[in-house]
Amino acid sequence: MSDPSLFASPLARQAARNLRTVEWLSENNTWRSYPICRLSFWRTRWMMAVTPDEAAAWLPALAFAVSCEEDTYVLAEFARWPLPEPLPPEALRWRDRLIQVWEQYPAAATWKKAIHLAALVRLDRRLERLPEWLREARRSLDLKWDDRHSHLAALAGWRPRPGDGPPYGDKAEAAQAWVRFWEKRYRTPCSELEGLIAATARLHLAEAGWLPSGPSPERLREEFRQRVQQCPVSYLGWSVLRMLPASVPADASFPEQQDIMAWLKLTHKNVQWEKREAVWDMLAAWQREGIMERSGRGRLVGGGSGSRPYWLLPALARALEWEEDGHVLRAMARYVPVLAEVRAHPKAARAVVAWWEALSRSYNWRTRCEAWVARWNFLRAGVLTAEEQGRFGADYMDAIRSEKEGVVLLTLVQIQPPGTFPLATWAGRLSDQDETPGKRCRLAARLAIHGRLVDMAGGGQRRQMRQVLRRAGQEGTDAGTVAPFVNLPPEVLPDSRRLHEIETALAAGHLPPSPDAGMENRATPRAVPARLPESHPRTGPPGITGQTTGRTAGSEPPAGHPFPETVRHE
Repeated sequence: MSDPSLFASPLARQAARNLRTVEWLSENNTWRSYPICRLSFWRTRWMMAVTPDEAAAWLPALAFAVSCEEDTYVLAEFARWPLPEPLPPEALRWRDRLIQVWEQYPAAATWKKAIHLAALVRLDRRLERLPEWLREARRSLDLKWDDRHSHLAALAGWRPRPGDGPPYGDKAEAAQAWVRFWEKRYRTPCSELEGLIAATARLHLAEAGWLPSGPSPERLREEFRQRVQQCPVSYLGWSVLRMLPASVPADASFPEQQDIMAWLKLTHKNVQWEKREAVWDMLAAWQREGIMERSGRGRLVGGGSGSRPYWLLPALARALEWEEDGHVLRAMARYVPVLAEVRAHPKAARAVVAWWEALSRSYNWRTRCEAWVARWNFLRAGVLTAEEQGRFGADYMDAIRSEKEGVVLLTLVQIQPPGTFPLATWAGRLSDQDETPGKRCRLAARLAIHGRLVDMAGGGQRRQMRQVLRRAGQEGTDAGTVAPFVNLPPEVLPDSRRLHEIETALAAGHLPPSPDAGMENRATPRAVPARLPESHPRTGPPGITGQTTGRTAGSEPPAGHPFPETVRHE
């Protein structure tokens, strides 16, 4: 009988590698002991510009991570994870598993309950869930002020699926009750924030055609923006505010020029940072959806008959001159211009690149994390010049050699540029001192080496990896390809049997068994001195397609998406 893993699709293989990596991380004491490591890892993944298939390939790993997580802040990041639409057919089962994990999560605390609801209403948009969401909405009215707002904001993010018009028959009663609930909250809100929440829910219903006699979606969009502008936001209201614009996609009714210009006014220095973050997050999401490019309405008119239209790059460059808030910079790092935008505003593009380069050397380690991801996003989009690409590579090598904050190193692991894998440098970081920063640095180094080995084992190079380990201690074929000897600790060696187990399950259309199942039958890896093929140069990072990309700076990316199809090992 043939091995099902031999017929695994590239998507399933990438999903298997991602899941195995997160399983491996969960076995590490530093990873389990420091929530900041987990938070940074997943925030980096959230900021990175990826293709829909790449996002889908993280669903099994995300389901596993949710099932293990207890920290509220990390769970909140999971609830914001982008779900590509439409999903590849084989990823539907993975999404269902993620929904099941969220449903089974023991959300006893009221704030965890809000996170739980926010995740489910984004993942499961079926009409059949409306009676449940309606019950939760009514219960939230009995909660204390802040909990009431967080629960209502989570539920207001529910949007009917495309094509789900106003229901009839058995489903009509719940749908009508849902509409009435939000209409009442809209007419008689208990606070300005609750009025904003109700306006968000009404906008979703109007865009789905559920308010045939009500105002148009365009009018509701304008009202929504005005409410965001006028609503005072306390720190406790920040978590509510960041849920709302993020739930408003631009695909239902394209924003007009004046809409974008009005939203940009809310990114100015005199506006609360909570609002600046929410608006940049929304604009970055619109850009990634291709709304600006497809509609032709994302260009802003500077005024006057002779003025030249432009995109958001000039506004981004101006904002980077003064913006210091880490939350806002994180949202701004997600904005990735397309090549047409870069050609229209080359000076602004170069200014943005220069600002992100400077911020990647900031004294604030959180700012360094955000800036590095922004630089990687620009690199991957193909908009860096040859000189900027060279600086990226040189700065990257300097950073992985000298960075003292392990959380930043965890970010650097995930954004390795194309080219030679720096095994010797990462191996050197395995001996960092045994203190809190040292523990996190060693975790990052182990992740880098383990990830490279998993990438080889699951990316069609399993035989090459075995030969490398088997021939440890032998000389290389020529001086230019010899990697230095390194004693690899057992914990960085991949569990090929478990990886094969996961691939087999995903290829057969099943979910893999628990990683604890069958552990007693697995041999413990031993430390071996190994020559890993550092000299395996890549012109593009290996990923789902199993191919490489050879684009140079400024060349056109594949049609239909502003990013190459592949990403390096996760």
